[in-house]
Amino acid sequence: MENREIGKFISKLRKSKGLTQNELADMLNISNKTISKWETGEGLPDISVLPELAKSLGVTVDEILNAELKDEASIKIEEVANEKNLLNIFHICFLISCFVCAFGSLLGGFSEIYSTLCFRVLFYTHWEIIVAAVAFFCIVFGNLLFYISALRLNVIYTKEKILALTYKKAAVLFLISLVFILTFLIRIIDHYLWLPITEFAIGTLLYTVAVILCTVWLKKTEKKYK
Repeated sequence: MENREIGKFISKLRKSKGLTQNELADMLNISNKTISKWETGEGLPDISVLPELAKSLGVTVDEILNAELKDEASIKIEEVANEKNLLNIFHICFLISCFVCAFGSLLGGFSEIYSTLCFRVLFYTHWEIIVAAVAFFCIVFGNLLFYISALRLNVIYTKEKILALTYKKAAVLFLISLVFILTFLIRIIDHYLWLPITEFAIGTLLYTVAVILCTVWLKKTEKKYK
């Protein structure tokens, strides 16, 4: 049996289990580069590793060496189920990310606008610092959650497919998060430059420009992945 066929078979089994190369490597106490070499046909699993590899992938050693399952239909069903599960998790994570980022942006945005109008001193109260910290945490957490859930899709999709699935959602999160970022910048500008009312016009202008740039980028990206 050729190395490449065995490698493709190992890769297929790994993906059907929803495992990344790193996760499988950790289970076997080896490096992810070794897994990569197996799957590209540059090498074969050592005899001492084969039993544990077969156990981790839910097959027998003979099935790995023959690059063939006794019941090929079972792995296809498992692959479809795994794909649906990962997609569902991704969509749920995106909704949570939107909620968390929107909460952070609105909380921080209103706080910064109120502080800009009422206080000349930057971070005049402890509450302003606490609210800004909570808003920042929410935005970072929301975007990080989305990134991790999108990264997880590499188990079943190529990089191009993942980008096609995520670029619109990434733009939405960016625009939501930008609300707090701009209001925070307005607070800084107001403290150091003292431009009454004008800073809000600047913030509105910057946000409008960001929306326009995102719209143009989305249209160009959409043509690319059509």
